[in-house]
Amino acid sequence: MSGLRTFLESGFTIGKYSFTALDVFVVLGIFALAQVMLWLGRLFLNRSMLRRRVDQGKQFMIRRIWRTLVYLVAGMSALSTIGVEMKVLFAGSAALLVGVGIGLQGFFNDVVSGFVLLFEGGVRVGDELEIEGSLVRVERIDLRSTRVITRSGDLIVLPNGMFAGQSVRNFTQGRDRTRLDVRVGVAYGSDTVLVSDLLVQAMRAQPEVADNEEIVVIFEDFGDSALVFEVRSWIRSPWTIDRIKSDIRFRIDALFREHGVVVPFPQRDVHLIPQS
Repeated sequence: MSGLRTFLESGFTIGKYSFTALDVFVVLGIFALAQVMLWLGRLFLNRSMLRRRVDQGKQFMIRRIWRTLVYLVAGMSALSTIGVEMKVLFAGSAALLVGVGIGLQGFFNDVVSGFVLLFEGGVRVGDELEIEGSLVRVERIDLRSTRVITRSGDLIVLPNGMFAGQSVRNFTQGRDRTRLDVRVGVAYGSDTVLVSDLLVQAMRAQPEVADNEEIVVIFEDFGDSALVFEVRSWIRSPWTIDRIKSDIRFRIDALFREHGVVVPFPQRDVHLIPQS
């Protein structure tokens, strides 16, 4: 027993701090307890978030905050156990932290923006967004960045500050439908009532178009070479809007050919003035 006590009281010195074997075991015990706390907290949080149906982005952030807090408390407890004065440590690192903070302003801006995104709910995992003219789907929201997938299947990692610093069009939140517009021109002299009916038929034949929404045909303009019409309706997701528009145009072309409606090409009259 005396041998064990002698071993635990034996130690070594680093700078002005002295450590014993007992201190080392206490520090290891603190971090072992931290691992147990992490495991228990993860179990509790998973059950709680599953019951409340918390989205994936918020789940990730809550787990990250819990992990950071546990390790922060464990680290401070370990330093206090071995005799490190926290006030001295904070005072000595204050200038360093200020310098690092100035150099990492962009990083901290992205981190704060990540918290805002996750807890405010303006952007969530699975949302379809329009950013700088491109349609993307959110795959994951991390502490500093957000991963999105484009319609061509490319993975893009965007800083969170990009979402907080500019306008982002969110197709998923708000109304669950997106308006679909298709423009077409017909020759002067065409039966405009027939054209309107054919456009409605072409739109209604598309399965992705919402059945309970009104299809509107707008006589938009008397163009230089054509009467310009626009047919409008609503779809549930804009993710495949290009293909949907293409299918509708194929259907419009077939109906126009069937009923003799002409889609004109630009025409110009050239007058030749003979020289005397």
